[in-house]
Amino acid sequence: MNRDFATSGGIEIPVAANVATSSAFSTIMFVTPSNARNLGFGRRMASSFSQRIILALLISLTLFTPFANAQQPAPGLELTRTIRTWEFLPVVGTRAALFGNETGRLEAWVYPLKIFREFHLTFHVGGRALPAESLARTLSVRPESATILYAGDSFRVRETLFVPIREPGAVILFDVETEQPLEIEAAFVPDFQLEWPAAIGGTFVEWDAKQNAFIFGEETRKFAALVGSPTAADARVAYQTNYSSSDENSLRLGATQKGKETKVLLVAASVASRTEAEKTYEHLGASYPDLLRESAEFYRGYLGKTVNLELPDNSLQQSYDWARISTIQGLVSNPYLGTGLVAGYRTSGTSQRPGFAWFFGRDSLWTIPARRWQSST
Repeated sequence: MNRDFATSGGIEIPVAANVATSSAFSTIMFVTPSNARNLGFGRRMASSFSQRIILALLISLTLFTPFANAQQPAPGLELTRTIRTWEFLPVVGTRAALFGNETGRLEAWVYPLKIFREFHLTFHVGGRALPAESLARTLSVRPESATILYAGDSFRVRETLFVPIREPGAVILFDVETEQPLEIEAAFVPDFQLEWPAAIGGTFVEWDAKQNAFIFGEETRKFAALVGSPTAADARVAYQTNYSSSDENSLRLGATQKGKETKVLLVAASVASRTEAEKTYEHLGASYPDLLRESAEFYRGYLGKTVNLELPDNSLQQSYDWARISTIQGLVSNPYLGTGLVAGYRTSGTSQRPGFAWFFGRDSLWTIPARRWQSST
């Protein structure tokens, strides 16, 4: 046997899995001289041939990858980091939004109605009332929701802010895990008005024990909103007298004695009637798990159908994908003006003018909340 051409093995080069090739070509093997006298010549020849094949494969990858990627489902997006108390936090759908900061202090909108501002939580545990802002630890954001983790000595509460894609309302979920009895109190300042430059006039807020919710209304009984929970109790309504006053409304969500439990707070509104607002409120309470899944699927589908790039740097990849999400989340539906893109969102504070961006509707211009572009940092 001529030892110059004897061989004991070969080199295997795998082909990328997402390239459209048959299984017969999933691995290419090159036989190279082994234990031969003229090793230098054999290696140079094999190396040159291998380089040419690898170059051809790289060119094929470049040509075929975009077509293969178009058929791949987009991966889920999620970012988690430590709370930054000063950062703006928007959670939006096309018909409603929650705007605030990363400690959980919020205002609620169901376009074009502002519902409340200065929403905040207090945890009642061990005979103490603990402001939630002081216990905010981490923030996790996904296209469909944002979750704030609050942690104390003997408990953890995950507050998930969620606005369905097409519903005129919002849902706030509280996943409680505690070693001793704990109760969540939610308080807010009612601010029931149409977005600037429109106005409703005189408004009122009252507690409805049947709905376990605050009812927002006005003199013509056209505009209405509800804020409440199936487990709500011990409601306190804002009041004003000649010797005392309070501009806050609050409710408690029921005590969790020990272990794990989920509480829910619902926000719904209508520009047509209280009856319509009540139907939305009941729908959100009964269907929020399905609505949350539907929203997640909506964003995954959007990422899968729009231009997808595979970038070598993970941070750059996330920035690109979040930029695509920010684009679709700039779509706002106003029942009086139609649907259009906004320039951004921002909290309005004590005014009814949330930002200075312009909404380009079907018939005219309308100011809308200014939205900060999301980033991966």
